[in-house]
Amino acid sequence: MKAVMADFSLGREVWDRFRSTVFKKGVRSHALFATLTETGEPAMISSRWVKIRAIMSGISDIEEGILLSEDPSPFGAFVSSPFVPGNELLGIITDTGDDVHGIEPGERVVINPLLSCEAREIEPLCPSCANGDPSSCRNFTRGVLSPGIMIGGCKDTGGGWGDYVIAHKSQVRVLPQSMASDHAILVPQFARALRGVLKHAPSLGERVIVMGGGALGQLTTLALRRLGHEAQVLLVVEHPFEADVARKLGQKQIVIAHGPGDVYEQVAELVEGSVIYPRFGHIHLEGGADLVFETTGKKSSIEHAIRFAGEGRKLVLMGLAHPYGLDMTPVWFKNVQVFGTVFSGLETHNGEITNTFDVAMEMVAQNGLPYEDLITHRFNLEDYRLALEAVADPSKSQAIKAVFQHVV
Repeated sequence: MKAVMADFSLGREVWDRFRSTVFKKGVRSHALFATLTETGEPAMISSRWVKIRAIMSGISDIEEGILLSEDPSPFGAFVSSPFVPGNELLGIITDTGDDVHGIEPGERVVINPLLSCEAREIEPLCPSCANGDPSSCRNFTRGVLSPGIMIGGCKDTGGGWGDYVIAHKSQVRVLPQSMASDHAILVPQFARALRGVLKHAPSLGERVIVMGGGALGQLTTLALRRLGHEAQVLLVVEHPFEADVARKLGQKQIVIAHGPGDVYEQVAELVEGSVIYPRFGHIHLEGGADLVFETTGKKSSIEHAIRFAGEGRKLVLMGLAHPYGLDMTPVWFKNVQVFGTVFSGLETHNGEITNTFDVAMEMVAQNGLPYEDLITHRFNLEDYRLALEAVADPSKSQAIKAVFQHVV
């Protein structure tokens, strides 16, 4: 099958650093690199697994964090290489194990990518999985699979950036016939947005800031509205085109980060705080929002997000990049409470305890998602380098969400 394969190469990293230093080429150094290759289809793990032919796969901030990082070592415990990236997948079932029921060949499916206890066929479940938080599973390196937190990071399963993937039956969600593929490919990221909001729901009248105008940030503001929260929500974006998309999606209060002072003054107006301009060092905000969702994972955005949170208030980290040299000073001085969320888990919705992935499926089936505005770029697998360039430099490409369109 055709696939983009990612692997670690110390030799390549050393050569890139040498070339950048000696020849002044300005080459970014990546110890983890990706190549398009022909490889064998992933083998079924057990009778509880299915095989899927990819139709469409997304490029998420998770792939950006792993593949575009100059230092992927923080992700080292969560992948086994070589692996095929791609944790957001829409596909067609081509084969099922003998113990798989209710899932038939030919059906379109999306995948909940987590490779926690159930997918790894580990019993009893670890405490985190038993408590409905599989993203904090203690067994990502054990069971019937090689290490890896997700499909798209485990060498045994394949990933969405390849023609075929295998998945445990517990990860598979069959799509209603009426759900368009463009809606379905956004379900995994929408589930992440929903989980952040369900886990850290704002109260009536609270002031909320969402940092980031990419797909996860846009979907987080959408999740706040669809869940009926009547908080004041301010979206902070980096680029004007992201603000244009947010307005089309119904977001009213938006700040474009032209410069630190301008952003702080507008945030201060929302939260009724005051800005302190020091003689040196970072700008400081006295007061702040009741709740801040940070969706980019970028160092500068996280540092602003910490400062935008009010004294003793809450910051929820949702983006999965690798911020270098992060200044956490306001966590101490403002006693900011910092939380992290990723993927999906059990949360209370409409009085019932349910998986956020299933909540996302239900919401998308009922009301769809504004994919025309969110999916801005489509690529073939052969053009994966162009795809990575587009998501790495949205100021040039104006990318919100990029996907690979597979030929089926």
